[in-house]
Amino acid sequence: KQWYQRRVAITAGISVSHKDWHGSISRFGKVIDKQLTENVSFFTNRDLITGRNSHLLHQLICEHFLRQGNLDLVEKFITESGHQLEECRKRPFVDLNQIVGCLKRRDLEPALRWCENNRPALKKRGSSLEFMLHRLNFITLIKERNTAAALTYAQILGQFVDTHKKQLQRLMGSLLYISTAIENSTYNDLMDPQHWVDICEMFTKEACSLMGLSKESPLSITVDAGCKALPALNSIRQVMEAKQLWGLKDELPCEVDLGPSCQFHSLFACPILRAQCTKSNPPMRLECGHVISNDALKRLAISNKVKCPYCPQETSPSEAKQIYF
Repeated sequence: KQWYQRRVAITAGISVSHKDWHGSISRFGKVIDKQLTENVSFFTNRDLITGRNSHLLHQLICEHFLRQGNLDLVEKFITESGHQLEECRKRPFVDLNQIVGCLKRRDLEPALRWCENNRPALKKRGSSLEFMLHRLNFITLIKERNTAAALTYAQILGQFVDTHKKQLQRLMGSLLYISTAIENSTYNDLMDPQHWVDICEMFTKEACSLMGLSKESPLSITVDAGCKALPALNSIRQVMEAKQLWGLKDELPCEVDLGPSCQFHSLFACPILRAQCTKSNPPMRLECGHVISNDALKRLAISNKVKCPYCPQETSPSEAKQIYF
């Protein structure tokens, strides 16, 4: 009887949970149907998908999968799309993912060997990656309370004394607590597991930089920017279509804010016209050093002379130099 009552109670609990899940899933579908009512095919660049530039999109997709280490998926995509990807473009990503995988397993040796092979380039960039890897190795020895090995390893850290003196002082100070609970000392932040997550991101950033690539996948950035901009673009389209202005210009009639994560280039707003400079209206540097837009330069020009709006110096418009950011 007790077994039967327990079975009934379990069955009733499962039934209630099932109803909750079923209700949530059914409502989710209705919400999607209600929200995604707009036809966004208007914004599709068909030349990029099926036209002569489709190979650029295929290359972008392959690179995204390679960054994630999905080599089987890349091979499948190449087979189905017919895209040609040279082996020399795959190899760096394969090595990158193998080393990152080792870092996630807390194996620092492959990353240290990579740093040794690329030391001149890393030094030229002012990178601290190699030091951070050695630092984690030292912290691991401290955590294991291996005093002899930590003291020996400290000699390796000596090569970084000119560039990371303060951090080395903290590491050496942590030796005082190696036989006690370092987690309860002022050096407990050295034991934070977040350091392993940070070193993976740091290695990926440095490796991609040496390969001439961005830290983030261009495909991820593009999709993220598109999702943020699509609602605003759709509203603009409806207004411009009503006024028959859509497609007449290569630039939007207003700015679409994508947030600081999607800002990659410096911008210049003309202090005279209070407008952002563009390719057709670039920033121009006057002989005195002040910068205004090209349109402002033309408006200020009188008898082949321009008086700087910020200082009394006069100059010829032909002597103004275009500024490139």
